[in-house]
Amino acid sequence: MRSYPYDPDQRAAEKAESRRRDEEALCSGAVTRAALQFVNGGYGLFRRSALVRRPPKEGNDPAPDAPVDNS
Repeated sequence: MRSYPYDPDQRAAEKAESRRRDEEALCSGAVTRAALQFVNGGYGLFRRSALVRRPPKEGNDPAPDAPVDNS
């Protein structure tokens, strides 16, 4: 269970424990790699979704090589 405010160290520990459990399940044969990928990939929820990336509006985003004024 997550606690708030967000603690990155606690989250890192949770992720490490989750990875350890996944590895243990794979090694024991309790789960197949394909099944684990399906679960960890959001149960295929985003399989048919499309990423839409719109170009920035003119004047809002400087060119990648433009100098940045940090003053």
